Amino acid sequence: MTATAHALIGGSLAAAFPDNPAMGISLAALSHPFLDMIPHWDLGTGWKKKSKIMLFIQASLDLLLGVVLVFLLFGKMVDPLYLALAVFMSEAWDILFMPYLLFNWNFFPFSAFYRVQHALQGKARLPWGILTQAATVTGLVLVLRTIH
Repeated sequence: MTATAHALIGGSLAAAFPDNPAMGISLAALSHPFLDMIPHWDLGTGWKKKSKIMLFIQASLDLLLGVVLVFLLFGKMVDPLYLALAVFMSEAWDILFMPYLLFNWNFFPFSAFYRVQHALQGKARLPWGILTQAATVTGLVLVLRTIH
């Protein structure tokens, strides 16, 4: 999934449990591998053919978009620090394997996170990979909105 998708789910979980940061942050962290199992397309697709600078720029812009959207949608509903931690934890799996991709750090923990992420990825081509992702994120955000 894109970083934007993970951020939106992390923010939605924080908003669904505004008085229980332990629950929201834990669920945000756990949501990442489950979301990645759903067939999707993301900016990491074809990473071996991209320059490391382009991969970093695309990943950073994707993450920035997600953070901005989360704070626009949920910023008035949830403590900003709690919201930021939930987003960070929803992204942590990808953050922990980026050194493997960008710097060839083929050692623990980076290589382990890469192997787990690679094994879990549900891959789909464009445009279906974006459509499955959009439907999943929209559905989960709407369901989580009903909790609070």
